[in-house]
Amino acid sequence: MKKFFSIILLLIVGFNAFAQNDIYSIGERTESEPHVKKFQVTEANIEYVLTTPYVDTSYKIYDYAELLTETQRDKIKQRCREFMKNTGLDIAIVTINENPKPSFNDYAPSDVYIQDFYDYNDFKEDGVMLIIDQAYGRNRYYDAGKPYEMSLIGNRVDSYAESMKPLYQSEDYYGEIMWFIDNVEEDYLYEISFPIWKCSIFALVFALIFFSIHRRKYKLKFKATNANNYKKQGSFKLTQNRTNFVRTFTTRTYSPKSSGSGSSGHGSSGGGHSGGGF
Repeated sequence: MKKFFSIILLLIVGFNAFAQNDIYSIGERTESEPHVKKFQVTEANIEYVLTTPYVDTSYKIYDYAELLTETQRDKIKQRCREFMKNTGLDIAIVTINENPKPSFNDYAPSDVYIQDFYDYNDFKEDGVMLIIDQAYGRNRYYDAGKPYEMSLIGNRVDSYAESMKPLYQSEDYYGEIMWFIDNVEEDYLYEISFPIWKCSIFALVFALIFFSIHRRKYKLKFKATNANNYKKQGSFKLTQNRTNFVRTFTTRTYSPKSSGSGSSGHGSSGGGHSGGGF
């Protein structure tokens, strides 16, 4: 009987371990079945595809590094649902202890991992993503689709890092993730409610009003047809007359510079991203 209970206990422990390790997974990727819907799989990106977990995109929070409690994961998942309802965007948040991704050009494995994770799983075209990579001690955040066109996160990389880094350093991972969700939602809703084109129209209307007021104020009393109307007779005396011819040549060469703050994204997936991190 004792042996029987030991076997049952081992089966339960083994099942729990299996469930914990594969809780987010919905299958394995192979060269014959890569499970990629949004992009074409080629020889150039197959390595990146096969090293990307194939997950259930309904979870939104993928805590592989186990940095959060179960209660915290549930709260983050609920907050992600609210975020999606309020913005119409998708979201993916990942924590890892191991990173199998290689670097890609100027992009570190952390950048490659989170962009591949979003692109090679069935997340929506428009969305944002965050990775806490304990393997490299880095946090990276990116946007895709419409937010990428707005450079929603790319324009705020430094300000996000300034607020999120102290939370990460104090190991308040829950607070850091919730801060990220709250502020991306606020920034996105502000951007779509008062975009740049509205500012341009407002500035144009203001300029027209200003011009109209001053035009009436300084309107000519009569139309002059001769310059003599504006000068006092006999007040102008020419003392010297000289003509100089000057010829100047200017040459300019455009020298492109690399973008700062880690903006844009790697090209293995074929997706466009803007963002960065610390």
